[in-house]
Amino acid sequence: MRKLSCLALLSVLSSAQVQADTLLGFTAGIDLWNIDSSGSISDISESDLQFFDLGTEVKGVVSIAFEHPVPLVPNLKVRTNDLSSDGDMVLSETFRYAGMTFSAGREVDVEFDMQSTDFVFYYELFDNDLVSFDFGLNLKYLDGDIRVEDIGTSQASQDRFKGYVPMLYGAAQVGIPSTPLWVYGDLNILSVGDHKLQDYQFGLAYSLIDNLAMDLRLKGGYRSFLLELDDLDGVYTDWDFDGFYLGLDVDF
Repeated sequence: MRKLSCLALLSVLSSAQVQADTLLGFTAGIDLWNIDSSGSISDISESDLQFFDLGTEVKGVVSIAFEHPVPLVPNLKVRTNDLSSDGDMVLSETFRYAGMTFSAGREVDVEFDMQSTDFVFYYELFDNDLVSFDFGLNLKYLDGDIRVEDIGTSQASQDRFKGYVPMLYGAAQVGIPSTPLWVYGDLNILSVGDHKLQDYQFGLAYSLIDNLAMDLRLKGGYRSFLLELDDLDGVYTDWDFDGFYLGLDVDF
């Protein structure tokens, strides 16, 4: 009788755990992204853009997601990363920025400091053991500061921009049958007037741990973030951040 009671209790506890995992979910992830940063900037007009290549830097990307069973209320994912980069170059033509003129032939230092935070509100349209598809809205918050300094004279000028940008969001993942491998990708996109933002990634994930308590995945892939701004706080950009990344996701 005691054995039967213990087995019944274990069965109830196991069912409760499965139900809790089904009803609520929490995911955290961290990536190391090798970003190649290059593009054009201006604070006068789109026709006065000056191109800069700031090289590559490795930056961290942190994300968390919370899923729940409440009808009509979207799930939430937050992703934040530092997109800052800097580099030197010799100007091939005269460049005017933030009230200052930098003559052709001068060597300048460019610092593009920018933080990007995604607040993604999404629904799981389809979800099973092999295939899932999410769709929703991403409120991307951008906080940027662009500084240009003449290395010879130490004269510098800078502009700042910040704001929320609404973007459509879609994500999908497909498991490869009889393997611990997953193919995944997501896309965030906006095109309004002369503003265009496109942030997408795709990659391959490998399940290191997969049980009722937690899932742990090693992942690697490619991400690209295109930032075309037309007079956002007086700043014009045609900039691209892209490169390969490696990371870990844990799902409870």
